[in-house]
Amino acid sequence: MIFQKQIEKIYKSNIFVRNDNQYGIFYFGPDDFPGLKSHAYCFKARAGHDLKGYFYHYDNPIPGRLVVFDHGMGNGHRAYMREIEMLCKAGFLVYSYDHTGCMASGGENCGGFAQSLSDLDCCLTALKQEETLKDYRISVMGHSWGGFSTMNIAALHPEITHVVSMSGFVSVQLMLEQSFTGLLKGYRGGIMELERQANSDYADFDARKSLKNTAAKVLLIYSADDKIVHKGIHFDALQQVLADCVHVRFLLVDGKNHNPSYGDDAVVYKDAFFAEYTKAAKKKLLDKPAQQEEFMARYDWHRMTEQDDEVWNEIISHLKTE
Repeated sequence: MIFQKQIEKIYKSNIFVRNDNQYGIFYFGPDDFPGLKSHAYCFKARAGHDLKGYFYHYDNPIPGRLVVFDHGMGNGHRAYMREIEMLCKAGFLVYSYDHTGCMASGGENCGGFAQSLSDLDCCLTALKQEETLKDYRISVMGHSWGGFSTMNIAALHPEITHVVSMSGFVSVQLMLEQSFTGLLKGYRGGIMELERQANSDYADFDARKSLKNTAAKVLLIYSADDKIVHKGIHFDALQQVLADCVHVRFLLVDGKNHNPSYGDDAVVYKDAFFAEYTKAAKKKLLDKPAQQEEFMARYDWHRMTEQDDEVWNEIISHLKTE
């Protein structure tokens, strides 16, 4: 029991935290992309706090189409401005927001692995109630934490027309099986109960079931060498169940780790950055915001976030499929 409590405490200190470090990485904004327009939009999470985001678009977006982009854990939606801008450049109106406990949004902490699904459910419910959007065809795209939610939201919102998930974990349960191995296997049950207590209506969703029964067109993108969401657990599990589903497509790349839409050089450059960042953090050289800002200024963030045109051609082609 003592060890169980210690494990749960460690888990909470890593997963159930706020993600507010605006200096941890460089964040692009709409002003970094000439002509990109943004409009603030806020909605309520289930717990009643505000979730804040923006609509993004260039002039004359495709009529009647909206893509909701769902960000990964550990930051806010502006960490994905390059991806959002790629969607806008292809003609889409895009909405993206900061999840519970992240950056501009409210919430005591980020609510665990299932919170992204809860927030996305609230997001789509709110958007559908907007008079100007009531006839729009809504698609969803997400990465990692947001990949989990975009795969599983299909079970809650059958009106979704397209799903694009990058490096998404299949379920909270499978993520815990990946994380708690060997001598730690016995603690999975207790940790799963923590997740259920935080999000009882969402913690047990599984993308294998959610996607098998959806009418949406689905594109699942993974990298074979992903060290955060393991291909052998998540991609393989999805492929085993969904390989014969005509509405589901798989795209497996290699050498991209957890960012399958990034260019090859960007992945190498990003990995070098994080290696140096980890060293500096261990030496207590990044404890102050000014130190972090100075460290960030050494790097070329356009190079670090450069996108892979071939992967994006697949994404845009998929989203434009009727």
